[in-house]
Amino acid sequence: MIAQKIHKFVELCRTSKTDFSYKMHPRGHETLYASCFAAMTLHYIGALPEPAEQQKWADYINSFQCSETGFFLGKEITEGRLMSEAHSKEHLLMHLCAHVLPALAVLGSKPKFNLKFAASYLDKQKLEAWFNARDWARVWIEGNNLLFMGQFITHIGEVEGQQEYIAELMLFYFDWLDELLDTKTGLWGTNLGSKLDVAIYGGYHQLLLYYYWKRPILYPERLVDSVLSIQHFDGGFGAWSDAGTCQNIDGIDILVNLYKLNDYRHRDIRRALRRVVRLILLKQTSNGGFVDRRGHFFDHMGMEYTQTPAGSANMFSTWFFTHALCLISEVLGDSFLRKLGLESNDFNSICSMGWHRKSMEMSTPSIATMERVFDAVEVCLRTLISEIYRRVKMKY
Repeated sequence: MIAQKIHKFVELCRTSKTDFSYKMHPRGHETLYASCFAAMTLHYIGALPEPAEQQKWADYINSFQCSETGFFLGKEITEGRLMSEAHSKEHLLMHLCAHVLPALAVLGSKPKFNLKFAASYLDKQKLEAWFNARDWARVWIEGNNLLFMGQFITHIGEVEGQQEYIAELMLFYFDWLDELLDTKTGLWGTNLGSKLDVAIYGGYHQLLLYYYWKRPILYPERLVDSVLSIQHFDGGFGAWSDAGTCQNIDGIDILVNLYKLNDYRHRDIRRALRRVVRLILLKQTSNGGFVDRRGHFFDHMGMEYTQTPAGSANMFSTWFFTHALCLISEVLGDSFLRKLGLESNDFNSICSMGWHRKSMEMSTPSIATMERVFDAVEVCLRTLISEIYRRVKMKY
C-alpha cells in the first residue's frame, strides 16, 4: 500500500531511532527542512508518534530558533553552501520558517519565541513600502514572499495578539493585490510580462491566503482556464514533460479550491486531476519516496545539504505529493484515497503551504451527482459509437 511505502521512506531518512533529525534522502545531510517534511508527511498517513514523542520532536525543531530574531537557523542555511543567486539567505530563512510553523502545529506545539523579524511589517507604512518594492519580473519568487509576509502577519495575530489590527492589515494586503490582478488570466504578473505558467506557480502562494481569510477570488473562471491551459499531455502542470513537485502542486491546489468555490468546468477539472494522478504515482520509487523529476537530480532552492541524486526520492517531494493526493481526494472522493491506502486525514491547520480547508457536506449534491452521471454516459456513448463504427467498417 502507498501509505506503508511512504512510511518506509520517511524512516529511511531518519538519522537514528532515538531522535527526530532527518535527511532529505537516505544518504544525505541532516536538515531542519527534512524534519519538518517528515512530521507533516506522517501526519497525513496517520503515523505520528505518541504525544510525548511529538513533544520531543517539537523541542528538536525549536532548538534551532534564534531568540533575537525568531528565525530558525537550520544547518542547510548556516553551514551548507547556498548555490542559487535567485534565493537570498533572508528569503531562505523565511521559507524555512514558513514550513516550521505548520510542522510544529501538527506536533501540537508552537515556536518558543515570537517572530521578531516580522514584527516591523506591522507598521502599515513599512508594509506598503515592502509591497511596492516587489519585482513582478520575478513573479514566482515574489509569490513566495507574499505568502511569507501574509502568513507571518496572520501568525502574529493568532498567536501573539492584536487580531483586529492584523485583520485591518490583511484587508490592505488583499486590496493591494486585487488592484494588480490581470483580468484576462486571473493572475498576477501576466499583464507585466510574466509567462502564464510562471504566474500560476507564483499565484498559488498568495491565493492560499485568499482561501484562508475567505477573501473572494476575482475572475475565478479565467483562473481555471489559465491552469487547465498549461497541463502537459502527460498530466503534469508544466511546459515540459514530467513537471516537478512545485509545478504540479501549484496547479492542483488552484483547481481543487476553485472546484469547491464555484461550478465552472467541473468535469474538465476532474479529468485534469485524474491525469495528474497517473503522473504522480509514476514518481514513487521502490523505497517508497517520491522524486521531483525522473532522471533529474534535485536540490531544494539551491541548498547544498538538500542535494539528491538523479532518480532518488527526496523528503520534500514525498511530503508535497502526499499532500497533493489528499488534495485531489477532495474532488475525487474518499474512495480515491482508500484505493491508495491513504487515510482521509486533516490538512495542516496553519496557513502555509500544505494548508487546506476541508470541504463541507454538500447540502444539494445534485450538481456533482449529475456531472458524474454525465461522465458515465459520455463513456458509454463513446464505446457505442466506436462499436458502430467498427461494425460499419467490417460490413463495407
